[in-house]
Amino acid sequence: MRRNRKRESLRLGSVARSLLVCGCIAVAGLTYVYQKNQIYRLGEEVKKHEATLLALDKRNAMLAAQLAQFKSPAYLEARCQQYHLGLAAPRDTQVIRLPEPGAEWDMKVPPMAATPVPAKKPAPKKVVARR
Repeated sequence: MRRNRKRESLRLGSVARSLLVCGCIAVAGLTYVYQKNQIYRLGEEVKKHEATLLALDKRNAMLAAQLAQFKSPAYLEARCQQYHLGLAAPRDTQVIRLPEPGAEWDMKVPPMAATPVPAKKPAPKKVVARR
C-alpha cells in the first residue's frame, strides 16, 4: 500500500540540494550580467580612446604640415625680410660638398680606434688621522 506523500515531512538532503542548485543558477546569472556590464564598459572606453587617437592623429598631421611650411625656403626668406636680418642663401662657391663614406671607409679605420679609451681615475687621497 502506498503512503500518502502529503503527510510526509521534507528531507534535509533534498532541501539542501534544491537550495544548492538554485544558488548555483543565481550565481551563474549574476556572473553573466556582471560580465556583460564589463564588456559594455570596456567597449565605451575603447571608443573614447579611439576618438582621442583620431584627434591626436589629426593634430599630428596638422603640425607636420605646419612644420613643412616653416622649413620651406620661401617662408624662411620672407621671415628674414620681415625682420630685416640680411640673411641670404649661400652661393654655390660657398658650399663644400663632402662625399658620403662607404664600406671602404670602414675598412680603413683601425679596430682599436673605434673603441673608446677609458679615462684614468685619480688616485684616492689618503686621510691621515692626527692624534
